[in-house]
Amino acid sequence: MTHDTQGRDTVSIGELAARTGLSVKTIRYYSDAGLLPESGRSPGGHRRYAADALSRLRLIQRLRALGASIAAIGAMTAGERSLDELLACELEAVQAKVREMTWRQEMLRALTDCPAPEKPHRLSLLAGVGRFDDAHDRLVRYWHWALPPGLPHRLAQSVIDGAVPAPPAVPSASSVLAYAELHALAVGDDRRRQPQRHQVGDVASFYAGVLDACTLATEALVAGCPDRHAEALDHFVGAYARVGDHDDTPAFRAHLRARYRHGARAGSFSLRYWRQVVAVTGQTPPCPTTSGPGHLAAPLAALHQQVAGVPLTANRPSAP
Repeated sequence: MTHDTQGRDTVSIGELAARTGLSVKTIRYYSDAGLLPESGRSPGGHRRYAADALSRLRLIQRLRALGASIAAIGAMTAGERSLDELLACELEAVQAKVREMTWRQEMLRALTDCPAPEKPHRLSLLAGVGRFDDAHDRLVRYWHWALPPGLPHRLAQSVIDGAVPAPPAVPSASSVLAYAELHALAVGDDRRRQPQRHQVGDVASFYAGVLDACTLATEALVAGCPDRHAEALDHFVGAYARVGDHDDTPAFRAHLRARYRHGARAGSFSLRYWRQVVAVTGQTPPCPTTSGPGHLAAPLAALHQQVAGVPLTANRPSAP
């Protein structure tokens, strides 16, 4: 330890290397990157550092051992973020990477575990998804395209939030496969638009009514209350009746039941879409979650069952 021209204690780069086990080259790199500012130079032109450089260098050394980037450490040493903020950001980055690797692992598992004749189709299906965040964005774009133009923004966003499930937080081979099938539906040539003005008249009233019915159906599923199930069904049927200027009569319910049963055929786009959403979210009645992306799946499954007598959660058809 020596003193600079102002009498402050300073230490040489060689001393820092000896006390930390780091090479002089590495310390010089940290210094040039701005992580370890110089206190000055010796008469011979050698770098000198303030007395606190040792503790600072040891902190850098430990953070680097945890995988923190030079840029992240630089932001901390510059006072732009605290140590806690740096650690939180690093943890978030690691969790995102783990999730991405788990997603890839389950994609590979879904391929290795499937019968040989199905493997080419499944490979094409999973390869089409790519990164799960990109697939989610494409699902959102599908719903922006599918919903009728002019729908109030908040109402349209509520439908999209409820209809587009987030990629599984803890993916499994089956949920990854279901998400891939859902994605294929949304980007396929046979994708379908949702009910438009020429089909349902007052579209805002229709979609608002369906969302209200789903809210009631969710409450009914959570509470297990038959009266609430009946109330949810009344709201659901009423949404369809009002837009067609019909009364909610036994005859209208029979007509709606026939429409739903016709739509429950194996190739129905709507049926296939919602079955995959249920598979992705795991929201099989009677144990739904109460809110969040994909939260329409469980109540719609229950309402579909009540109207048509055909379960929305039937086993997924085998891939061709």
